[in-house]
Amino acid sequence: MSLVPWDPFREMESFGRNIGNLFDFSPFRFFGGMNTPRVDVYQTDTDVVVKAEIPGITKEDLNVYVDENSIRLSGQSKRDNQYKDENIYRTERYYGSFSRTIPLPVEIKSEQAKAAYKDGILSVTLPKVEQSKPKGRKIDIQ
Repeated sequence: MSLVPWDPFREMESFGRNIGNLFDFSPFRFFGGMNTPRVDVYQTDTDVVVKAEIPGITKEDLNVYVDENSIRLSGQSKRDNQYKDENIYRTERYYGSFSRTIPLPVEIKSEQAKAAYKDGILSVTLPKVEQSKPKGRKIDIQ
């Protein structure tokens, strides 16, 4: 019998793999491992743009709410009626409600927000509030 040197990193790698497998079967594994849609938020000179991955949901089952500082995405994914539980061999897709509130980096004009949904991607364009000039003024000291 030969001795095998102990390598703590090998044990950590094995532990990480096992923990990852545990979450593969978790009821909290939605939308590719998350319970909310994945989003990108970025700014242009005039707008804040939010793009969210929300595949397999009709736009009628999707809701977008905005205020000056945040955007909330919610909706529901429905299972087709053609499936019966006793006939299912494997099911990995998430069905049910979801909701996510995303804080925005700047104040926006919520009344001018626009949204489009195409190929499972929701794109929301939110015009920024113009930066106002400081309301104070310099005064002379006498």
